[in-house]
Amino acid sequence: MFGRHQGIVNQWTRFRLTGARGFARLLAATVFPPRCCLCSYPGASLDLDLCPICRAELPWAPPAPDSICALSYEHPVDEMIRQLKYRGVFAHARVLGVLLAAAALQRSPELPALLVPVPLHTRRWRERGFNQADCIARYAGRMLGIPVSAHALRRLRDTPSQTALDLAQRHHNVRGAFVVRNTRQLQRLRRAGHVAIVDDVMTTGSTLAELRALLLGAGVSRVELWAVARA
Repeated sequence: MFGRHQGIVNQWTRFRLTGARGFARLLAATVFPPRCCLCSYPGASLDLDLCPICRAELPWAPPAPDSICALSYEHPVDEMIRQLKYRGVFAHARVLGVLLAAAALQRSPELPALLVPVPLHTRRWRERGFNQADCIARYAGRMLGIPVSAHALRRLRDTPSQTALDLAQRHHNVRGAFVVRNTRQLQRLRRAGHVAIVDDVMTTGSTLAELRALLLGAGVSRVELWAVARA
């Protein structure tokens, strides 16, 4: 769906154009067509900043029964995520979000009603000025027509990096680290019923599993785990 050139009618449908804002989006994509973020050649389509060759050579992740992951955390995906996360290269968020949306369409028989990005602690957000999971979720949601609730969850403590921890330590590190922000957000989650938690990288899945347990315990009927890449 996202890698092929389509006619103007399908472009309007895909972008869900409504009014002046939608027309402006289509006009911008047509006048300033995307270029590959890896080699600078023309993009594969109006919605993807990758050329066909670079797209085909990405390290695609095999389907998994417990989650949806589009890619493996290998070159060049690892570098794209690091540049987004630590240097604010937001063009990569668009690419990664579109690829995640494509994976969800291929592997999920029923799409969720709401996307919920993994929250950052307030101190970490102030350092970066953005949440990379939220950026990715917004592009994925835009392609799929699914709303994003960036403030549904709150991280209670700034947990240490999971990188140097073993499996048991990772589970302990994130246990009780998240809460639903308030009653209003809780009601929205329950109304949605089917929710997907979105993150940039899944390693052991401890963080996403903790959030899934939180949402299921809060009364959400179905919770999926989505990540751009699996380490």
